[in-house]
Amino acid sequence: MTLVLLPVTLVALLWVAMIVLNERKGLFRCDRFPSPVAKWFAYVWLGVLMMGLTLVVTGAARQPATLKQLAQTPFYSVFSLHAILVVFLIVWWLVSGRPSMREFLNIRHENGLEVTSVGISVGVGAWMIMIAVALTAGLILQATGGMPANPEPPAMISWMVALPIWKKALIVLSAMTVEEAFFRSFLQKRIGLIASTILFSLAHFTYGQPLLLIGITVVSLIIGYTFYRTKNVLPGVIAHGVFDAIQIFIIAPLALKIAGAGM
Repeated sequence: MTLVLLPVTLVALLWVAMIVLNERKGLFRCDRFPSPVAKWFAYVWLGVLMMGLTLVVTGAARQPATLKQLAQTPFYSVFSLHAILVVFLIVWWLVSGRPSMREFLNIRHENGLEVTSVGISVGVGAWMIMIAVALTAGLILQATGGMPANPEPPAMISWMVALPIWKKALIVLSAMTVEEAFFRSFLQKRIGLIASTILFSLAHFTYGQPLLLIGITVVSLIIGYTFYRTKNVLPGVIAHGVFDAIQIFIIAPLALKIAGAGM
């Protein structure tokens, strides 16, 4: 019960803090709510999302799905959380005055080649930095007894590795677009890089692996900083896609193969 109550309480406090900061400091100054009713509806809508995601992620982290359970789960259910985020963004867009999508999502594509180059560079660079940080953290955790010498890979990773290529591609496409739209275009623009990165990492807590969480945090910081500097979500979308593609198509299969050979 405590494992559920603690995150719920923290998220509730964060939600209240966001409301207070908006009322006093204009935290959501980028939103142009047409009326006080619309604004308070948005507050409630945000609270429902935050609390719902907290309960879902906490529940999944407490009882991670097994490979057998994942194999019996319909593939479309993988996109459930992304679908929820899309619905949330659509409703927020409606109640905040229906700004242009380019403004709402921070989409700038004046120079497509430059945007693509930045995105690919950030994605590859983030992957290289993540590997270095994860290896260092892994050695420290093993030396201090905080992690076993041969940690068991999460069932979700093993399940994704076994998927057909087209299903893996759909997962990457969904993650790179929906997660960047929500965590960067929506959250970071309103609550900042550090807070949005923390929430991004917590949203992936279901993996249950310390090194994965460290890696996800590092990658989120790098992509978030890119968004901060460019004020454009597109390089982050491309970087996220590049990173996830490297992980799901190359690194995860290789890691599982090495782990299997060492057993």
